Amino acid sequence: MRGRWIVLTALLALVLPALAGCSGERDLAFAERYVIDADLDPEGRSMTYAQRAEITNTGSDSTEELWFHLYANMYKGLFQTEDGDVLVTSVTDGAGQSLSYERSQEGVLYRVGLAEPLGPGETAELLFSCQVIIPDLESKYGVSPAGDVQLPGFSLQLAVYDENGWDTDPLQEEGDGRYAHTADYDVTVRAPADYILACNGDEQGVTARDGVTEHRYICRDRRDLVLIACRDYVRRERQAGDVRVLGYFDPGTAGVTEAAMDQVMDAAAFALEYFGQLFGPYPHDTLVVTNAALGTNFAQSMEYSGLITVYFDLETDPTARSHITFHEAAHQWFYGAVGNDENEEPWLDEGFAEFAGYLCLEAWGSDWPGWEIAANAAGAEQVKDDKVDLPADEHPVYQWGVYDRGCMCLKELMDAAGREEFLAILGGYCRDHWMGVATTADFLAAVRAGTGGDVEDILAEYIQE
Repeated sequence: MRGRWIVLTALLALVLPALAGCSGERDLAFAERYVIDADLDPEGRSMTYAQRAEITNTGSDSTEELWFHLYANMYKGLFQTEDGDVLVTSVTDGAGQSLSYERSQEGVLYRVGLAEPLGPGETAELLFSCQVIIPDLESKYGVSPAGDVQLPGFSLQLAVYDENGWDTDPLQEEGDGRYAHTADYDVTVRAPADYILACNGDEQGVTARDGVTEHRYICRDRRDLVLIACRDYVRRERQAGDVRVLGYFDPGTAGVTEAAMDQVMDAAAFALEYFGQLFGPYPHDTLVVTNAALGTNFAQSMEYSGLITVYFDLETDPTARSHITFHEAAHQWFYGAVGNDENEEPWLDEGFAEFAGYLCLEAWGSDWPGWEIAANAAGAEQVKDDKVDLPADEHPVYQWGVYDRGCMCLKELMDAAGREEFLAILGGYCRDHWMGVATTADFLAAVRAGTGGDVEDILAEYIQE
């Protein structure tokens, strides 16, 4: 994403320690599958859905609880008006037995107590009933003044269990704040027939009946789930090798012209093939591209697994729009394929996507001074000594410290190691952590192994060790 968080109240930081899960001393790991059946009412600003979560314990220890994030609620007071909410109204197990659950962090976090411990190799089936109150969109969640609906993170996701235990950290003041393993989703959504829907998965079928259209999507190996809808979307399509690129654009939104749509679609298709050669094949059959809806505050380009939104600003230089498209497409590798904790180490997706975006811009044939722009921001007085791997809210200027200094760290490593050699290192890093979660330590290990440790001066400048 390109943008900033508005400050979250510090009260959560005082409350959360009492809510935190167990330490990470146990061997717990999970495979996740979700089945969602939803009814969307854009005019009524609401949605109801039932979600079946099938959670398989792939670790060697048992657990009596599961923690879930409901990331849509993290936008309250940040990127939406205060009147929105996603509320869990009941939780039962596969046998229909009611389960105890606790809501915290304004609904971002749910703890569910299991009727029986979930042992190694066993699968827990949980059934959630949920109600969504959709707010006005400020930048990326809600309903825009034009009627575009953007609903990222409206469903529950199992929290990551790592060396620190369940991830119950409160949101940082900056960044995207997400941290998730990949999961499979089977999604059915019913909506008024005059709305066009898109999801970050592969559409399986559309059925219309009595003024309602039912859409079904299969989303495999996604780190998130996002649903978009609009009456006026026009659809565009490109092919990038074996990948289908689908565009959904609202021509009533400022800047969404035929020329701009063509430019973004061409750039997205180019990026998928280019990054596929560098970092490994794009991991899905479809990439969905949409315009970022104009909210009451601003619009925001954003990445999700299998879907990106791009800001079509009338005043944006067309080359800058191409770079934004390249940046968001690069997140399909650095976030989607190779995950990270966006609270603790946001540079691993944003800095890498910014770097990859400038590489793609060069390959596109542009002489836009991207590296110079990044270098100037990275050397600004406020951040010139900033370490790129700090948590999101510890950067003096988030954009410059994470995006630009992160980008320049990688650029200097590439210049020192040699372009082909460094890109081979990045490709190996992606393969080693494909569909997993990586850390700065993992990246450093790959760099040192690939360079023989000849870049320690650069690492010392940018990385805290």
